[in-house]
Amino acid sequence: MFPRRAWEPEESSARAGCVIRRKEDWTGLAAPRRWPLLAILALVLLLLLAACGSGETVDGQPTASSEEKHYPWEATPAASPTPSAPPVDLSIGEQDIVIDPLPLRAGFPFTLTATIHNRAETPAADVPLMVYMAARQETIGYTSFLRRLTVTVPASRSISVTIPITWNFGGGAHQLWVQVNRLPLAWQAQTPLQPEENRNDNVVLLDLPIAPFDAYTSDLCPGRVDVEINAADILPEPDRQRVLVRVHNVGNQAVYHLPVVVTGPDLAGIAYTPAIPPCGGTAQVVVPVDRPLRQGESLTVQVNPPGWDGRLAEDDFDNNRAAVAAGLEPGAAASALTGLSDYDFSIYSDEITIPTMWIVQVTVHNQGTRDAAHVPIRIENEKGRKITDEIPLVRGGGVGVAAFRVGYLWIRGGTLTFTVNPADHKNAYPETNRADNVATFTLP
Repeated sequence: MFPRRAWEPEESSARAGCVIRRKEDWTGLAAPRRWPLLAILALVLLLLLAACGSGETVDGQPTASSEEKHYPWEATPAASPTPSAPPVDLSIGEQDIVIDPLPLRAGFPFTLTATIHNRAETPAADVPLMVYMAARQETIGYTSFLRRLTVTVPASRSISVTIPITWNFGGGAHQLWVQVNRLPLAWQAQTPLQPEENRNDNVVLLDLPIAPFDAYTSDLCPGRVDVEINAADILPEPDRQRVLVRVHNVGNQAVYHLPVVVTGPDLAGIAYTPAIPPCGGTAQVVVPVDRPLRQGESLTVQVNPPGWDGRLAEDDFDNNRAAVAAGLEPGAAASALTGLSDYDFSIYSDEITIPTMWIVQVTVHNQGTRDAAHVPIRIENEKGRKITDEIPLVRGGGVGVAAFRVGYLWIRGGTLTFTVNPADHKNAYPETNRADNVATFTLP
């Protein structure tokens, strides 16, 4: 019979059969075998000793094996930094922006002067300056104004930069951004920023209202009320028993329903002007007379006569009267009268430029006497693609400058054809001379 083991039951409970061991039975028992656990602990201890061995020191100094290690996912410690330029400290505020002339008017260029301050004791060299202007509500085909340049601001000083804005903006609410040493991230590769701790005072945002073009009131000419005629504006037509009269409005307010009176020996006639725009606007009036004109008889023509009941009060009545003789050479008189044009547009290739990629800037001349708003212009490439846009304003006897996005038409080395006031456009102005309304331009 095998001997009873220490953990085998000696007595059993009659009820549950569980082992009940007496306290004295535990004495003298052999300890259970625990060598597998001790072996594992010894192995772990050896591994720890091996790991710690790399950090041994000799006389307090680390051995060669204790050099610092870096794993691929850890950042390699940076080398000693290369000395860099000290940060700049620039600022610009609303009070540093000057617009001239004011108020702004649709179709008229202006200048912007920005004063930049450098509070640092070191110069700020080649810092970027950005000027951007756009309408609050842009329409299709709208082209905003953008200029980028670099400036150098001496230490602890301020400089002023003047930028001409030649764009012809239409009327309405606009916004102007001026930023120094602060650019969108996409532009910083081409124009890097200078180190600066605080750029919160490097930007100015202004609201700029632009007065829309008004055909009836304008401050572009002297503030007065004045209409005029001269002998070259009068053309008698004996065969049709009438006199053609061209009336000029050189004042700054529109005029309308002014009497034009023709008198002669036993002869008279009267007609009234339509509305005539200010600052060089003209109107042609046909005055029928009450009998046929005789060769060589003298005719006197008056517009808004000073003695007329209900006349318009003017600053100068001396230029309201002219005299001619009936029966002049029809050719000479006709050319003098028809040579005056309300609108006569022209455009030239050497005045077309590319201020920035995908944008062309054009200058359109108006040799007529009348300001023209929303002048249509058509731009076409050699593949037949075209866009039609407009110039906000072209002044009578002056110019209009506008910029257009032509990325849709851009072909490297291709040719663009510009047609100002095309005759087939629904809003084309009446114009007798269209010979110089077309110009071409070669893209780079």
